[in-house]
This record gives sequence, C-alpha cells and structure tokens, in this order.
Amino acid sequence: MASVTQTITSSGNPTVGQLKLRGHHAALEAALPELETKGFTVVKGVISRDRAAQYVERMYKWLEGFGKGFKADDRSTWHIDQMPTFNRGGLFHRFGVAHEQFAWDIRSEPAVIDVFANIWGTEELLVSFGEFHQRQEDVRQIEPYDPTDSGIMNLEENGPDDGGLMVLSGSMLLYAQFFEEHEADAPEGGWSWCDSYHFTNPAHLQWFYDRGCKWVKMEAEPGDVILWDSRCIHYGAAARGDRARVATYVCYKPAAGIEPAMLEKRKKAFEECMGTSHDPLLFRFTGSKATGPATPDERMEPLVKPVLSDRAKQLVGILAY
Repeated sequence: MASVTQTITSSGNPTVGQLKLRGHHAALEAALPELETKGFTVVKGVISRDRAAQYVERMYKWLEGFGKGFKADDRSTWHIDQMPTFNRGGLFHRFGVAHEQFAWDIRSEPAVIDVFANIWGTEELLVSFGEFHQRQEDVRQIEPYDPTDSGIMNLEENGPDDGGLMVLSGSMLLYAQFFEEHEADAPEGGWSWCDSYHFTNPAHLQWFYDRGCKWVKMEAEPGDVILWDSRCIHYGAAARGDRARVATYVCYKPAAGIEPAMLEKRKKAFEECMGTSHDPLLFRFTGSKATGPATPDERMEPLVKPVLSDRAKQLVGILAY
C-alpha cells in the first residue's frame, strides 16, 4: 500500500496547489523549493532541541501514567502489554491524546504555526487534531483527496535506520497522470476523498517505479519539522534499529477554506476530545469516541482537558478570526 493524492476542481480536472512565502523565514526559505518541486522537505530547527526534549519527557510521562508498567528509562518495559493500546507499531490516537495539554502546546508553538503561515500566506489557520508516534512499523495508503501540506513535529533523532516517513521521490509530479490512466481501477462511486483509503495492487506502485520514482527516507533532528505534500506517495517505515521515533502530526490549512458543516464538526471533535485525520478542513474523526473502546476500561478523554490560549482557540475554530 502507498499514498498519493490529487486535487479535483468543480470541472473534474486535477490542479496543482500554490505555495507562498510570507515575510522572512530563513529555514523555510531554504526548504521551500524542495517542497514545491519534490513534494517533501525538512525545515531545520523550528523549535530548540531543549524544547523538543521537554515534549518527549511529557509524552513518556503520559505513557507511564497508565500504570501498566512502562518506564521511559527502562527499555525492558517497552512491551505491548505494558503500554496503552496503540496502532501500527506505535501510533497513539486513543484516550483523548489529541487533546492532552502537551499536544496543544506543540500545535500552539509560534514557530511551528509560522512555518505554515508562510506556506499558505496567511496567519488565519486551522489545525488538525493529530496523534503522536512513539514507535513505527510499515503502513502505506493511497489518498485521492485535496492536497494538504502535512507536517510532522520531529522530537527525537531520526536517521536512516530509524522508523519514520518514507516518500516516493518523483511521485507528486505524476499524481494527476496516475489517476487519469487508472480510472478503471477506481472503486464504485469513484476515488474517495477520505485520507485513509487503502489498496494493495502492486501494479500501481510499479507504475511509479517504471517512471523512475525511488523511495527516500526522511531524516530529521529534534526540533525539525518534516513537510510533505499529500500528493506525494508516502508511508511510515519500521525501525531497523532500537531507537524510538517520537513525533507528532502538525497540519494546518487556511480557515477561509472550511465549509460551515465541517467547522461544526471540528467544534464537536474538540468538545468531545476526538482526534482528526491530517487535513484540517476535510477530515475523519479518530480516537476512542470515534471508533469505540478497544478495551472495557479504556479512558475516553484526557485526564485533564487542555487550557487553550486565544490563539489555540482560533486554530480550533471556536474563536473567529
């Protein structure tokens, strides 16, 4: 499985999104050409390494707080039966984690917001309510929906052998052609907007390989933000070493683009402590309340609901710009 996306206009024709640079942002200025041409890049040093380490500590405290035996400083306790329920080798989206205070503190980091404000040319943004990773295994998907400049706030060293984002270089420029040539493969009703549509036909990936596309492992340091255009095929790779991946999704889009019905759904997600998929404007609900408990004793909300700044309330959509 792998992921690729396309934009569909009202006329049904695919289009390419436009990236903008607002003001001076040296790290993004260096990274933006690669994002535009390849569909992926790393913005260096968005937050400090010390700040990243503080978030890692808070995430591990959250894991320890379940009382299942996990201890951050004892790797012998890093076992499935000593951790809360997770998906895909370490993807945590249950228990209201999308609305823990540390999650909102990351989303509210001015420097992180500024990366996306520069990309979109506006500070009036909405943010997704995403999950965090503590480990990783291979999962690939296809995403035929409106392009999103998705982001990962990287909090630990992430090198070539560590679990993390794999991107298929060259695939973004071919996404429209792929869908045009594979219309017969679309499911009943056409390609779904849903950003977790999966299929496993090896011939689809081979089509990209035959056109010279190659897999690239994204590497990043603590405090870097990894960006990728959702039209670029990508997946989360399993670690080949023993170093943990610690990261969280940070995806923002202009608030002006949301439909009223979806804005009300965002408010519902916040009020009920549900997560969302990557796109802040066109999303699915995720988390314990959205999918039902995995265990009878599953906690459905954060232990303490977050206290939001006015800026964070704007990012939710409960405070108007």
